[in-house]
Amino acid sequence: MENRVLVVDDNEFMLTLISHILDNEGYQVETYNHAEGLMEQINAYQPNLIILDVQLPDGDGRDLCRQIKQSVQMQDISVVMCSALDDLKDCYNQQSPPDGILQKPFDMRQLINLMCEKLPLAA
Repeated sequence: MENRVLVVDDNEFMLTLISHILDNEGYQVETYNHAEGLMEQINAYQPNLIILDVQLPDGDGRDLCRQIKQSVQMQDISVVMCSALDDLKDCYNQQSPPDGILQKPFDMRQLINLMCEKLPLAA
């Protein structure tokens, strides 16, 4: 099974950066830049892991994380929340919390280490 990652962020630079890093590490990466249609995108792509920005222009990543984790078809997909918000750790206190948090700004090793840690859970 290929290690498929879906990166959801409205910042094109972040999408390009994360996609490039993960592609170089051998992951199959697809990007998406908004909340609308995300569930359909997940069903079509069937990622093992989703890196999900908290602040999207048309939705809140925390709400999307809850929807993913409460879906019978998607609940086994690892979700890593990504944001520059200081209170990002509060995501762990929400109903149906993410599997991990990536605080922006991050360095390449943080991202790769997180991927190595979380992706086996989904594979």
